Amino acid sequence: MNRLPAEIRALTPEETSLLVAAWNEAQREASGAVAPPSEEEYEELVKRYG
Repeated sequence: MNRLPAEIRALTPEETSLLVAAWNEAQREASGAVAPPSEEEYEELVKRYG
């Protein structure tokens, strides 16, 4: 988000509402975009990270 805490606290109610709406939309768009790993990818991840 690249905002400092003081900047977030200084937002007006309207700006806060817009920020929350944009954040929620971005999360909604990203929520289904990443496919789960295949069985082979999963095994590789287990080997790599335990």
